[in-house]
Amino acid sequence: MKRKGSIWGLVFVLLLAILSGCGSKKPAGSGSESGEPAGGDAKKEPVELSFWYGWTGTEAAALEKLIQKWNDIRPDIRVKGLSQSDYQKQLTAITGGNPPDIASNFGQDVVPWGERGAMMPLDDYIKKDNVDLGDFVPAALSSSQSNGKTYALPIAMHVSMLFYNKELLEKAGLNGPPETMGQLKEYIAKLSVKENGGKLQRLGLWPGVDAFTFSYAYGGSYYDAENKQVTPDNAGVKAAVEFGKGIWDQFGSKELDRFASGLGQYMSPQNPFFTGKYAMTIDGEWLPTFIKQYAPNLQYGIAPIPYDENNPSLKHPGNVTTSVFYIPKGIKHPDESWKFLKWLTEPEQMAEFTAAIGNLPTRTSLQQHEIYKDVPGFQEFLQYSSSPNLHSFPATSFSAEYMTEFTTQYNAILRGEVGVDEGLKRVKDKIQPLVK
Repeated sequence: MKRKGSIWGLVFVLLLAILSGCGSKKPAGSGSESGEPAGGDAKKEPVELSFWYGWTGTEAAALEKLIQKWNDIRPDIRVKGLSQSDYQKQLTAITGGNPPDIASNFGQDVVPWGERGAMMPLDDYIKKDNVDLGDFVPAALSSSQSNGKTYALPIAMHVSMLFYNKELLEKAGLNGPPETMGQLKEYIAKLSVKENGGKLQRLGLWPGVDAFTFSYAYGGSYYDAENKQVTPDNAGVKAAVEFGKGIWDQFGSKELDRFASGLGQYMSPQNPFFTGKYAMTIDGEWLPTFIKQYAPNLQYGIAPIPYDENNPSLKHPGNVTTSVFYIPKGIKHPDESWKFLKWLTEPEQMAEFTAAIGNLPTRTSLQQHEIYKDVPGFQEFLQYSSSPNLHSFPATSFSAEYMTEFTTQYNAILRGEVGVDEGLKRVKDKIQPLVK
């Protein structure tokens, strides 16, 4: 699962003030081995669980295959999946007292949701069933934990890299991908094409770029934990915002609006990178699997995110996110939901699912598994995932509000509705009061 945001930037969930005092059952009874009903369960009416997940299309089909596998071996606990990528609806269902029995989400939402009562802590179950948390990639697991509690288990880890169209770079006389942010700016200018009276026909790189990824390219930081200060005005963050703003100033918002209106759907052969509308793109480890499916003849390369040439120690920067499974607070069958969640995140199921959709597994024991040998791009992303310059947005109780406000102001800055300094000040003024 990955964020396929709107054209103009990432869209993040606005966290509601939710659910206080909702009870849930403690783990009861003895645990059972994967796929083997506990004694006597088969004689009872099956428990039915609703499972909401954010994947769509072929990715949803891969998860439904696992759901069917579970239902075949566990007739006592029947799971019904529903592709539901609107996470606001998850919150609405939870606050309304009608939550799904298990659901997926993104790692950056776990701490805000968990600390405000939307997610049930899993620690008692983890301890009872001796789940080896040491097998999970620390950076992936940490996004699901806060104040000694584990609110979710990560199924996949996501990292972005630079994808480039080899043929377009060669025609432009460019020898290989850009390595630094300065080179990236030059590439964007050379690869963008205007025709028909100045109308854009191709962009070197989409200008609604992920400011979070490029913040780390400039050594940026969003939170000073020691001093409990949000830092959207950090020099590295500001440099990333100015980078995006420079592209918008170069082409103009009206022309970019016109160009964007004709772009094709992301999960289709009309993806603008597949059709050459973008010469380069920043995307995740799943994209090579999409290319294999939708554009098998595309000549492309995968390269590290460019870094600030003034600071070589920042090579191989980037943003790490995760996809997780959690149990909503207040459900009727938490024991059964845990059994299914635990089974989904065991090595066999994790390998099957992440290999099918081209994601990185969150268990270290799977990283060299043979199931990934034919997954396109897997080795490049696996190697990149070990970079010390990869970071995650800080997991705090106010992360969702912070990311949402930052994205709102970033988009306003790109469109010239507010200046860079004023936009970042607005973020700080709104979010700092939320810091406990």
